[in-house]
Formats: sequence, structure tokens, C-alpha cells
Amino acid sequence: MDLNSLTIRPITGRDELSLYSRLPYLLNEELADDLAQGRRRPEWMWVALLGDRLVARAAWWSRPGDAAPHLLDILDVDDGLPDASARVEIGVRLLHAALPAVVPNGSPLPESSRLVPPDWRDSAVTRRAIEDRMTILERTGATLFVERLRLEWRRGSPLPEPGGRLAFRPPHEDHELLPLMTRVLDGTLDAHSRHDLTRMSAGATAARHYEDELARYASPKDWWRVAVLPDAEPVGFVIPAHNGYNAIIAYLAVLPQHRGRGYIDDILAEGTRVLARQDVPRVRASTDLGNVPMANAFRRAGYVNFGREINMTWA
Repeated sequence: MDLNSLTIRPITGRDELSLYSRLPYLLNEELADDLAQGRRRPEWMWVALLGDRLVARAAWWSRPGDAAPHLLDILDVDDGLPDASARVEIGVRLLHAALPAVVPNGSPLPESSRLVPPDWRDSAVTRRAIEDRMTILERTGATLFVERLRLEWRRGSPLPEPGGRLAFRPPHEDHELLPLMTRVLDGTLDAHSRHDLTRMSAGATAARHYEDELARYASPKDWWRVAVLPDAEPVGFVIPAHNGYNAIIAYLAVLPQHRGRGYIDDILAEGTRVLARQDVPRVRASTDLGNVPMANAFRRAGYVNFGREINMTWA
């Protein structure tokens, strides 16, 4: 295989989506709408070609209006290429060419995300394909950050009735939610939050999470719920939302002094009920593989583990 004839470039626009989609991945069906909504740009979608054969591709994603990409969420090579070292080399060359053009000079490299089956390690073929992509990222300096469970509650699944221990109400705007978000960071098992806490205060971590994600959902804030005891003391909160693709449980937490009493089940059930009343076909959520208490809460609430996500980062 003559890699000297490799052509690496961004796509020209929507007219090349059929070329770009020649390699299979579950995000292919979202590409056209992502371009239309401004979540992707042609200059953030790169291909590697041998003649007219697509042998690798990469794409970055952002929230609409962002000047810089937020996530490297597509990295594929042609798994039909017989030479494993050539597959990896093509992917490395693609990223080395694309990264300087996509990421503003001096900016941190966006995290990478790969959506994989829940049992991806059990199939030799699937495992090889995923590990090839991880090797490409490692060859450019990335390391594994966290593996996450992708969870889903499906319409028609049972939902428990309110237990009566807690009452629920919308938060009193940002002045209540931000302090609660700050307090729940004490003892958090979430890898992203723990990493942020090594670089900034709990208050700054909560504010960044709120401003960069929660405040930007277009779904109504009156879906959000604070859980309170009969004396009105807050116990925790849940943020049901819609991210433009699916209804989601965007954030779920119990305050440190109230953990270990099963309140997480009541709060998650309330968040799921809020979204179920919108007649959505599914409610999605995710949590770190190592956050066993949270994963167990979703399991008890009837959520199924339909996939995983592998996040890698650059220092």
C-alpha cells in the first residue's frame, strides 16, 4: 500500500456527505442535521483518500455558535485494509494534518469520544477496531480518561409512583442551583468533575458546568427539580433536559449529608417522570463505569445499558 499517494483534506461541504459516510458509524445519520444546525462545519470534517477510496475520516462537534470545536467524536479508518500498521499510520497522518487546522493555535485539544457497544471487549473483531482507533489517538499523545455507561429508559417501561418522602419544585433560578451544584462536588465520583477540581475551586467548577452545558439547553428550565424534605431543606436535584437529539437526565445529585438513604431513587424517578410526560420515546443518561452507586440507581429505575463511551484526552 503506497501511503505516499494519500490525500488528506476537509470535505468541501454537504455535497460530500455521501463520500464522508462511506465508513459506517452510528453518528452518520446525524451529520446532515448537525451541519444544518451549526454543530459541525465542513472545515471540521476531514477525510483521507487513496484514489477515490475513503480510508479514514475525523470530525469535530460543537454546540451551535461556538467558535471552536468541543469534541472529537468521529475517528474512523477502513477496517477492511489488511495491514493493521497501515490503518494506524493513516489515522495518525490524518490527525496530524487536521488538528493544527481545526484547533486554534495554542488552544487545548478537545476531548475525544467514541461510542461503542456495551460488550465491545467480547468480540475480537469489534475490540480490534476500537483498539485501532485508541492506538491512533495514543500515537498523537492522547491517553484514556474514562469509560462511561450509556443508559436508556424506554417509553412504556414502569415508573414508580412518588414515594412521599420528598417534595419537588423548580429551583429558584441560578442563585439556588449553583450553590447546590457546588456542594454536591464534595465526594463526587465523576471523573470530569474530579479533574476540574484539581484545577479550580468547587464554585468555579460548578459555574463552568452550568454555563457551558446546563444553561445552554433549549428545553424549559421549569423541567428542573430540587428535591426537598417536609421542612423544605434541599436534599438534591435533577436536571431533565433535551440536548437536541434526545431527552436526557443531564445532571442528578444528592447533597453529601443526605447520601446513603436511597433519596437518589426518588430524585431520578421524578426526573424521568418529568420527561415521560413529554411523551418522548426514550430518556438517555450516562455515568462513569466506576460510579457504581449511580449506575445501580439507573438500573433500579429501569434504565438499560445500551452502550458505552470511551473518552480520551491530551495533556
